[in-house]
Amino acid sequence: MRLSGHRDSIEPLNGDPIKDRATPLPPAPGAGWDDRRLIPIAVAVTSAIFLADLALPLGVGISALYGIVVLLGLFVRRPYFPLWAAAIATVLTILDFPLSTRTEMVWFAVANRVLTLVGIWVTAWLVISYATAGRALNKSLKDLADTNFALNQAAIVAVTDVKGRIQVANDKFCEISKYSRDELLGQDHRIINSGYHPKEFIHDLWQTIGQGRIWRGELRNRAKDGSIYWVDTTIVPFLDDRGKPYQYMAIRYDITERKKSEARLREQTALARLGEMAAVVAHEVKNPLAGIRGALQVIGGRMSDSSRDRAILGEVVTRLDSLNNIVQDLLVFARPRDPRITDVPLADLLESTAALVRKDPAYAPLDIAIRGDRPTIPADPEQLQTVFLNLLLNAAQAAGGTGQVEVDVTCSAEDCRVAIRDNGPGIPAEARERLFEPFFTTKHRGTGLGLPTALGVVERHKGSIDVDSPPEGGTVVTVTLPAGRA
Repeated sequence: MRLSGHRDSIEPLNGDPIKDRATPLPPAPGAGWDDRRLIPIAVAVTSAIFLADLALPLGVGISALYGIVVLLGLFVRRPYFPLWAAAIATVLTILDFPLSTRTEMVWFAVANRVLTLVGIWVTAWLVISYATAGRALNKSLKDLADTNFALNQAAIVAVTDVKGRIQVANDKFCEISKYSRDELLGQDHRIINSGYHPKEFIHDLWQTIGQGRIWRGELRNRAKDGSIYWVDTTIVPFLDDRGKPYQYMAIRYDITERKKSEARLREQTALARLGEMAAVVAHEVKNPLAGIRGALQVIGGRMSDSSRDRAILGEVVTRLDSLNNIVQDLLVFARPRDPRITDVPLADLLESTAALVRKDPAYAPLDIAIRGDRPTIPADPEQLQTVFLNLLLNAAQAAGGTGQVEVDVTCSAEDCRVAIRDNGPGIPAEARERLFEPFFTTKHRGTGLGLPTALGVVERHKGSIDVDSPPEGGTVVTVTLPAGRA
């Protein structure tokens, strides 16, 4: 996907990212000036002008300098200072007129002072207007910065140009995508494309925002480490004077857990139906299979060892056993029982399970090395052995029945981790996402129920299973189980 506006930290227009708090704003008029110093300065300047006006001839327009005092209102934080300054200048200008009678140019002096007073009041009005506009602008900028900060804390935010190149990505975007900001900037959204959505879906998205309309929907993305996450997305086009988009802002919210909950709910619904089907299978298939197998064994027992038909019957019995195993896997998966908790020596259980794997002639050359701690944990030994048997068989098959499978046991006060590593080819990312889906399998023969069944057992033990394909090759499956009783 080419949408590229994820730089997880909203930036102001100058491109500097807003960090822990909103970026400092330009000071309002008067900010940083101390009124306790400015007011005495204004009084001193006013007094000096008044005295100069008394000393100079009446025709000299020295009173116009009162405008300087009014202009100090740009720096004094008190909003009515320009009005007070203009009023005082008016009074002083009028008082000074009759005291200065040393010239015959009275009408000229009157006109001069009237124009001066007009200039003083116009200056006062302009200063008040400018200061009011400045304070309003400063408040608007602060509100914008605070809004950006709040949005940055709550959402995954990105800004892209019209070609989808990421220009802004906030911290939450970097956090969820596992990419640094430098890795995201200049890229488009194909860098986090999971390949899940069809081309028609992406085309509709771009067509919508390209027409200047807001797009809303849910997207599945892939992080740098290959993990998948879902985001509820709103993409807002910013339009120019012609109504054409010049950039896009994408606001996203992580809904990965919600999607997982929805998937679990669907699985539970499917399991309920599967349980009903399993009961029918157990009655209609499993019991007849046992009868057929028994009858074939009786017939085979009556044949001579040299009979060619005896080998055919043996093959049929083998196929029936395979079918019975599939039915048994289905029953175990669809109708799991609660664990019967007892103290289990974990290393002993792993060694006995490894011995079961090596009894198969196909895996006899395989070296299964069990290392690490030897704890005793609360668990159901039968169910736990099913889990490790399944995982060890998968590792043995991945290793081709040769080489080595390493089993490392590490414990802490809270939990025990069993890491099973093989030297096989690893698991492709697209298959890794579906490993625990029922009936999904990469094998030619298999029900796709082994790993889902193992996951169900581990989760009923309040544990977890993680699968990783490290860069050096192979696969590591880590089972985490509680070290003590809850």
